[in-house]
Amino acid sequence: MFSYLLKLLPLFLLSMVKFVVGVPAAKVAFDLNFIELLTFSTTAGIAGVATFLFLGKWIFKGWDVLRTRFFPPKTAKKRKKFSRNSRLMVKIIRKYGLPGIAFITPTIISIPVGTMLAEGLYKHEPRKVFLYLSASVILWALIFSTALSFF
Repeated sequence: MFSYLLKLLPLFLLSMVKFVVGVPAAKVAFDLNFIELLTFSTTAGIAGVATFLFLGKWIFKGWDVLRTRFFPPKTAKKRKKFSRNSRLMVKIIRKYGLPGIAFITPTIISIPVGTMLAEGLYKHEPRKVFLYLSASVILWALIFSTALSFF
């Protein structure tokens, strides 16, 4: 049992970060049934949301320290350009708010990016962010588990 869980760990960590890739990979690699896949994907997604919501500041602060140590910043700063993706994100944020961010987080953008974006925009409401993102993960886990198990 323990060795089975140990084999699932890399896919669990992958699903915490990139939900769309990790869940189908777990289905293919371990041939999980509907209930196992739903439990796996829900647990991994919510663990990813919790990790990046409550520990994200420290994770990214440490990443910045490592990045600046090994890749020092250049002296001349370039003007930031808006890309098609960043414009789309601004439209979604303005039109749909937190529910829109939560809906696209597990699929279109990754869980860390969506969680940090939602946390940055709704700093004073971490419980609300956690609930919306968790509900979105549960919805997408149900959709993926159903599609991968029955179709």
